Amino acid sequence: MGWEDIEEMSTTNLREELLTLLNKELAYALPPDRGNLTCDEPSSSDDDESSDMIRRNVCQWNYECVDYFLFDREVVYLSMHYFDRYLATRQKVRERTDAPSMMLSHLLALSSLYVACKLHGVTTDSSPSHSSSDDASASGSERVRLRPQDFCDMSRGTYCPQMLEDMEMSLLTNLQWRLHPPTPTDFLFRFVKILSLSLNDDPQSINTDVDSAGKGWSVFEVARYQIELAVYSPELCQKVLPSKVALAAIMNAMDSKIVRTKRTIIPSHIRQSFLKHVKCLGGGFSQLNVEGDDMVQARTILKKLCSNTIV
Repeated sequence: MGWEDIEEMSTTNLREELLTLLNKELAYALPPDRGNLTCDEPSSSDDDESSDMIRRNVCQWNYECVDYFLFDREVVYLSMHYFDRYLATRQKVRERTDAPSMMLSHLLALSSLYVACKLHGVTTDSSPSHSSSDDASASGSERVRLRPQDFCDMSRGTYCPQMLEDMEMSLLTNLQWRLHPPTPTDFLFRFVKILSLSLNDDPQSINTDVDSAGKGWSVFEVARYQIELAVYSPELCQKVLPSKVALAAIMNAMDSKIVRTKRTIIPSHIRQSFLKHVKCLGGGFSQLNVEGDDMVQARTILKKLCSNTIV
């Protein structure tokens, strides 16, 4: 999905869709006391990488694979969600102090990406290999058929298809086959639609140097870039709900400065109008506090991740 989809998005069920996503994200949330759920290294190694670095490498590898197959990059968020939830359930039921090995972390990362690609890996172009037009949609997008062997090849022969399939079954069992969590992008598309409505209703937007659609597109692209990088942060993925990640990203984007000026992309009165519309959705949105500690922390982390983009 892209900006064109937002422009064509119906507002009829927008409120119901956002409230449903808000309720659904709570069912997929990790327990708040789990901390960083990254595989530990074997204690016998003198050159163990930190847990955060292991997870960061997994994210980077995921993006490289997704870009190779020309999948939507949202697949990486879903893959890392499976990765984190699996480790959370393992930590919960583990009775001994043994830590998962580096090999297990690699195999889990491979299996998580494999499942995410099978379920959500839709491309709008031809994939380098094993693409099929059988499932092509009217819009031209198609689902790529991936074999276990394709992923084993990406591991350079470290794992065989049977190992991948066994890990896949373990993953599905531990996640109780619950594989469709809301993502920050789900919220972002709908938040930007609300913003675009506020921009279109603003009389001050007439005769400005940038039209309403241009401002909305700018916010969308800057916010989406932040969300793509958010998967590198264990804090954002494991401790912050997707709705708040999306809102933090869009707030940062709205407050970004226009190049060679001191003006923000979105004027303050439009920003306030947008927040008012979000709170009027009701449900959990009515208690929204953009100045709260969790929102401030999320915005700060995103700014650090995108220090060269957000000014």
